[in-house]
Amino acid sequence: MKNLIILVLLLLCCAPVAASEQLIMAHRGASGYLPEHTLAAKAVAHAQGAHFLEQDVVLTRDGVPLVLHDIHLDTLTDVATQFPQRQREDGRFYAIDFTLAEIRQLNATQRFDHRSGEQAYPDRFPIGSYTYQLHTLEEEIRFIEGLNKSTGRNVGLFPEIKQTSFHEREGQDIDQIVFDLLQSYGYGKSQNSNVIIHSFDPHTLKRLRQELGWQAGLELAMGSGRTADGIDYEYLSTPEGLQELATYADRIWAPAARMMSWDENGKLHTSSFVSDARSAGLVVYGGVIVTESLPKNCPSLDAWHDALFNVLGVDGVVTDFPDLAAQWLKQNREEN
Repeated sequence: MKNLIILVLLLLCCAPVAASEQLIMAHRGASGYLPEHTLAAKAVAHAQGAHFLEQDVVLTRDGVPLVLHDIHLDTLTDVATQFPQRQREDGRFYAIDFTLAEIRQLNATQRFDHRSGEQAYPDRFPIGSYTYQLHTLEEEIRFIEGLNKSTGRNVGLFPEIKQTSFHEREGQDIDQIVFDLLQSYGYGKSQNSNVIIHSFDPHTLKRLRQELGWQAGLELAMGSGRTADGIDYEYLSTPEGLQELATYADRIWAPAARMMSWDENGKLHTSSFVSDARSAGLVVYGGVIVTESLPKNCPSLDAWHDALFNVLGVDGVVTDFPDLAAQWLKQNREEN
């Protein structure tokens, strides 16, 4: 823990702060440098110039919003060791089967494959160097508000409501629970609230806007194909689908494949997706920028940043490396 605190302080001291109109959304915090969704990763991303910090949200058995990317616990905790008889028939350990008090007992670490135990990104923060406890959405809200107060910045919340239909089948109303918590802290009551809720489920966004009265930002995270729940991303990516989406959401995120591609010679080709979304009145974000996984034939990370920020002119990027996006934007402004 002592070494981790030293690392965080060093990064905070030398981190750049972006001053661009194009936004930097920290994907699970500064997850390229520290284990995802740790408060340490959020603190570093805050200092590195991120404008919004992401919180993936699932529910515990007692209905508490937990900051966790998966509905499963076995990809970054020792749940299989501590609760070996609590897996379901598929062999997985689900957060919704555990109370918050039980989840507090788990040791979390860097993400790993639940079958092999191998670290997801071998060259990132070592899997055995740091363990932590999972935390709640409310605890992270307080943490970010504390950082904003002590630094004078106004970094926003970027919660993703995970798998609404799964939670419904489990008897939990995650949309309502997250809505109520955010409202209790004053978020979402006006368009000026510094918060953007995102989801891969358009039904979630529609309910938040039309039924619950959410007034702040809503973003669809664009998947692919057609899901078992009947979500047709191919239709939603058409001009007609984007116009329909704009009746209940104001933003959209899409992966590189929706927006651009590089041929075998490294030449960039762009689609009409960004212009179609803009014509519908939507704010457009791209990414997720991961240095270990550039788009096919993309010649470099700089080329990816350039395609997003300059060629397509997206309104923001979602990235594991907020500092690299901030540095690219700063250098680009200075050169122009």
